[in-house]
This record gives sequence, structure tokens and C-alpha cells, in this order.
Amino acid sequence: MKIISSFFLALLLFSCDNQAPKEYFSKPKKSNYINITNLKTKKTDNKKVLKTNLINNQNVKEKLFEFGNINNENTVVITTKFGDIKIKLYENTPLHRSNFILLSKRNFFDSTIFYRVIKNFIIQGGNSDKNNRLQKMAKIGMYRIPPEINTLNIHKRGAIAMAVQEQYYKDPSKYNLSSSPFSFYIVQKGPLSDNYMNEIEKKYKIEIPEKNRATYRKVGGSPHLDNEYTVFGEVISGMSIVDKISDQITDGKNRPIENIYITIKALKL
Repeated sequence: MKIISSFFLALLLFSCDNQAPKEYFSKPKKSNYINITNLKTKKTDNKKVLKTNLINNQNVKEKLFEFGNINNENTVVITTKFGDIKIKLYENTPLHRSNFILLSKRNFFDSTIFYRVIKNFIIQGGNSDKNNRLQKMAKIGMYRIPPEINTLNIHKRGAIAMAVQEQYYKDPSKYNLSSSPFSFYIVQKGPLSDNYMNEIEKKYKIEIPEKNRATYRKVGGSPHLDNEYTVFGEVISGMSIVDKISDQITDGKNRPIENIYITIKALKL
């Protein structure tokens, strides 16, 4: 209960603002960890084994690389009541790929929701009001993923990225590009005009390379998020489902009035 309570206090909604300010976007079963016949030491030893299995900011690279080497799936399917969204994960973001596959295989995302939906921008998921999410977090760990920002991976329509936010009540004034391990978003915005991109450049004081402009003209996206969040994959089928989700009625905090539950399964294609 202590583990669950600490995570409850630490839980925040991970977010990326639609204006994208640059500073941001039951107890574990003991038998799962160790088999001990000595009843006097079983409880203590279980705690030790559980603790060493958790991911933290010190071992995150080691843990994710180790998992990724054994689990080489490169595709996930997000299932919703509207249909499936199939996503290919990039090889050049191995930590984020491994993290997403890990959470998918451990059923972390199952029964979570798309909790932030902004039409002509993004749909964001990975959160839930249910307490079992806190239990799942307690079994995985408290950590952030080191950034894997790559200029080849842009926020084109259909791109999937992890949200960035100072977590666990850290000082929000400290700029940190590390990713939330649990909250992701999919870019939904359609084709952009050059005039629109010119205004984006002025507003955010950025420069959109011509090769990126060509992509944004053709398929759309949100270029002001580039170089601020790690894009680690893209939708290869099911963008019509993303559009349906973006059309849902939301409240004042951009949360859909009716919950859109998801499950995510990992595949090897």
C-alpha cells in the first residue's frame, strides 16, 4: 500500500499544450517475483526483488535496452470502440520503442483512455481514473525516458510521440526533454499552407526546413512541436479512427465527454 500511495501522490496528467510552450507538453503478487519457502524471510526478500525489478532514472537505459534486445516487436495496434489504429515504431528511437512494447506487453494501457482530444491538433492517451493504473505503475517504476529527438522524425500527421512534462512535483522551471513513460499523443492536424507555416515560424521563433515543409504541405502535422518531443513512430493504418476520435465532444479541459477506452497489443511485422 505504501508503494501505491506514493504513486497516487505523484500522479499527474502528462500533457503537451496545443500552444506547445517550450518548457513543456491490489499489491503486487509476491509469487511473481520470487519463490521462497522460508516464511520468516519471504516478505523482506520479496520487497528487495521487487525493488530491483523496478525501472528508475538511474537504470532506465540499461533496463530498456535489455528488454528491447529480447523483445523486438516493431508494431502496435491500438484498439478502440471506433476501430483499430496500427502504428509502426521507429528503429532510431530504441528506448521509446522498448518502453512502449514493455508497457503494451504488461497490459499497462488496457482500460486507459484518450483523455485529451483537440480537433485539428492531437489526441492524447495513456491515462485513466482507475486505481488499477496506479497499481500497474507501482509494478513498473518511477522514471523518465531520455530524449531521442531525431530531425528525421517530425510531427507529421499520424506521428506518435511521448508527452514531456516535469513530473513528480519537480521544479517546472527546469527545462527537460525527457519523456513521460506513460502518456503518448498522435498528431491529427491536416495539410498546412505556407502562410500558416510562416506564422508558426514567427510565433515560436523557429525555422521549418523546406524538406519538412513539403511533408507538412502534403499530409499535415504540427511543426512547432518538432525538436521538443520524441517522435518514435507513425500510424500506418487507421487514421480515419484518429479523425473520429478527434471529432468527439469534449469538456472545458479537452477531455471527451464519453470515455474512449483503449487496449494496445504489440506485434512483429
